[in-house]
Amino acid sequence: MDGWRFDGFPGRVLVVNLSTGAIEAREVPKAWCHEGMGGKGLATRVLVEWDTTEAAAYDLVHPVTGGSDVARHPSTPLLVFTGPFQGTRIGSSGRAVVVTRSPLTDVYIDTYVGGNLGHRLREAGWDGLFVFGASPTLVRLEIRDLEARLVPCEGLAGATTWACEQALDGLGECFSVGPAGEAGVRFSSPITAGRRAAGRGGTGAQFGFKRLKAITVDASPEARARVRVADAEALRDAVKEQRQEMGVKRRAGDPFYAFGTSRAPHYASANDRMPTANYTAADGVVPVLAGTVVSSDAPSSTPPTDGMSTGGAVALDVPRLTGDHWHEAHPDAKQSGCCTPCPIACEAADRPTVEGERVKGRPVHLERVERPEYETLALLGSNLGLSSSLEVMDGNDACNRFGLDTISSGAALGLVCELAERGWLPEEWGTTFPAPRAFGPYAPGDLVMWRFGDAALPPLALEALASATVGDGSLFGTLAAGAMAFADEVERRTGHPASRCTAHCKGLDLPAWDPRGKRGNGLAYMTANVGASHMRAGYKEPTGLPTASALDLVPELVESQNAIVVRDSLILCAFAKGASPDGMLAAMWTAITGDVATWEDLCSRAAVQWDLARRWNVAHWSRLGRRPDAEDRLSWRLREEPLPSGVAEGCVSFSDATDEEACLLAYYAERGWDEGGRPHEVLA
Repeated sequence: MDGWRFDGFPGRVLVVNLSTGAIEAREVPKAWCHEGMGGKGLATRVLVEWDTTEAAAYDLVHPVTGGSDVARHPSTPLLVFTGPFQGTRIGSSGRAVVVTRSPLTDVYIDTYVGGNLGHRLREAGWDGLFVFGASPTLVRLEIRDLEARLVPCEGLAGATTWACEQALDGLGECFSVGPAGEAGVRFSSPITAGRRAAGRGGTGAQFGFKRLKAITVDASPEARARVRVADAEALRDAVKEQRQEMGVKRRAGDPFYAFGTSRAPHYASANDRMPTANYTAADGVVPVLAGTVVSSDAPSSTPPTDGMSTGGAVALDVPRLTGDHWHEAHPDAKQSGCCTPCPIACEAADRPTVEGERVKGRPVHLERVERPEYETLALLGSNLGLSSSLEVMDGNDACNRFGLDTISSGAALGLVCELAERGWLPEEWGTTFPAPRAFGPYAPGDLVMWRFGDAALPPLALEALASATVGDGSLFGTLAAGAMAFADEVERRTGHPASRCTAHCKGLDLPAWDPRGKRGNGLAYMTANVGASHMRAGYKEPTGLPTASALDLVPELVESQNAIVVRDSLILCAFAKGASPDGMLAAMWTAITGDVATWEDLCSRAAVQWDLARRWNVAHWSRLGRRPDAEDRLSWRLREEPLPSGVAEGCVSFSDATDEEACLLAYYAERGWDEGGRPHEVLA
């Protein structure tokens, strides 16, 4: 039992039934390990083969929409998995993947988290965790090597993720949820290392549904010594080559190695791809909302508020929204490699003076020290009408402490600001909320107006949101179900077409890259199993504006999706791929596992895993009487509302509706699916 069963794989999963408290080690066949490649691929296979979801899950009614809420049922499994790269010295391999049914979208989600969690879990002797059921009381899961136990932790109820990590210090890596996860906020996230989030899809709510506050993992020196690879020398050679490639990029001045993604507002705004004022624009210019295409015949529910662009379009100061400006304001900030071992070190944090002494090393549980990355700068910045990366820091900190996804948080707040300015919010909700604490110009209880351009709004609104009761009929209780559910409820109550103001696919909020500014981007969102994710596909060359057909991009789209499944199964950080070419990754796989496979072989296996997740989604939709091809659609704004300014002025996500339909059918054909988007059988 103590040793690894296969080269590159412990060959076992820790299965935890929270309803009964039973814990067992379950063996995974070697064929599954090689066919799934670990990480996302193996987790998807285990999810499908071991799915514990009961028929009663389909009886649950969503507390806001009244629709399906299968994800909330205790029988829904929650998986945390590692890949063959974890527990090795491969650069940028400090990753783990969470796979489950998304509480936000009710379909398949895979979301990734940095830090050392993945390393410790694999070094302890586990390919992953499979958790189902719901504990009668709040508990935490404590793992050390091959021993695991559930520990009552009512004393941690309501604790922030930072407080939870501090309370459990000494037990290894901590992966916990804050108040938002406990409350079942549908875009809450589990957090590790203070700031590393499994961000997308609301997986933190799964912890809350199961009354699981935290997972801690530690691996003894003896357990780490049992990590098993087929050819240690070949692996060392491959790692050396990768480090040399990374060194070349750093010496060449690759800006990513100094700024991470925080310089992206320059590019995104120039190319009409940066969310601005809830995606009413994408170039950093807040438009006059009265001039946008969205319209309503219903009378205003509340008086329209004076917005930041009421008197005319307002251009945000985009350079101040970038990491360049952040570093100018924080001259003592240093790069750090949170995801050990990582030569890229894309993270940066200030080194402030606390009680007369400058902080040494990476600060973890301190506010206003972390440099936000692009998606956060965009969704909690330009999307809310803010112009400075310094203003985004407080909202970012709130998400980290309370355990919230910065992307969906920004989407939710931006939607309310737009609806308030239009006068579309229900009268009983009004257009203000009381400040939960003193912050900025507000004292506790002061009324904060829902409007773009207020830097104090995000941290105050997120604090109120984190403790909301989902489905209680209040504004925050409705918003806690996510932007799409909120818009649908506003539409039901007022008659205003609020759903036209959302930006999503399959219910997953857009990840800060507007498809109306890039040909083929919309199709990538539509065909991803999780919905709107920019991390599930990519094109090698610029594709231009969506004024021409995207049909020619379909083969490359499928190829890139398969390649990313390989990367996410091994598991390697996306930002290391440039220094880790395909052949190198295949050589690393062979050195670790002893399985001689080419890159093309691995991509073929990835196609099978892609179809498995699709089949899981299709089975769910079929049970609900919904058509798969109807689910593969972008929200109205992205399909019908042209961008008002910038290089993509007048563009929507496709050249026309005919091209959209043709591209989707061509994609289905390329995958070998039928015209309704249903895949063939991929497993006997």
